[in-house]
Order: sequence, then C-alpha cells, then structure tokens
Amino acid sequence: MRKSLFDIAYEQLHRYITENNLRHSAKRTQILQEICLLPQPFTEEQLEQACEPLHVARASIFNALNMFVLAQILHADSRHRGQTHTQYELITGRGTRMEVICKQCGRVTELRDKAIVKMIKEKHYSNFEPQHFTLFVYGECKVCRQQNAKKA
Repeated sequence: MRKSLFDIAYEQLHRYITENNLRHSAKRTQILQEICLLPQPFTEEQLEQACEPLHVARASIFNALNMFVLAQILHADSRHRGQTHTQYELITGRGTRMEVICKQCGRVTELRDKAIVKMIKEKHYSNFEPQHFTLFVYGECKVCRQQNAKKA
C-alpha cells in the first residue's frame, strides 16, 4: 500500500522532532494536514485561510512553517516568480523539482530533463550525499520574446 503525502511528511516531521528533542503538537499536525491539501506552492496567507476553521493562531502557523522548512518538509522561496512574499512548497516525496520561469510574465513551466537528473545523481561529492534538488531557470518565454520583438 502506497503512503500518502501526509504520511510521508508526518514521518519526516516525527523524525525531526525526535532527533531534536522537541515536543509533538496536535496543532502542528493539523497545519501539516492542511498544507498537504493546498495547491502548491502556497503562501502563509493561504495557509492561514485554510486553517481558520481550526482556530490556529497566526504565531503557531508561522512557527510550524519554520519548523517544516528546517525539517526539510517544505521549501521556502522569497524570490520565487518575482513575488515579494515567501512561497512554500512541499518537497517531501519529491526527488527533484525543475522549472523554467519567465521573468517578464511569471509563466512557470515544469522542466523534465532526464540528462540533468542523471548528471546530479551520478555526481560524486566529497563528504556530501544529495537527497533532492531544485533547479529554477529564469529567462524570457517565447510569447514575451515575440511581444517584445513587435514593440521594437
């Protein structure tokens, strides 16, 4: 039987809490469940809205997000897609994440390049074992290039 994304994330959180002698929290578990239901990526504000029926304090959400980033359950990106606010995305259960992002219109396209994945997996690093990676390639999409060519 295949584990759900929440089950994988919860196991990772449990490991982190145990290794760092922290306490378990029912609210933190509820927040993690909501994160697993949100479209990815998401903002803190979107998570707050999702958690409103649970009556979770804003500070609890903020602290949980920080812990989930430290536990490598979430990736936090404050520069992603030209936004001024931090966006979070689940990285649990994902081996790689590669995207091409247009700096002009913000269009994001998932990049699937087996050669890049193979190169990273086969690369040997001294004193380091990679677990997953994220690659963002910023540039200008075809549509924006064409629009800019018409303007010029």
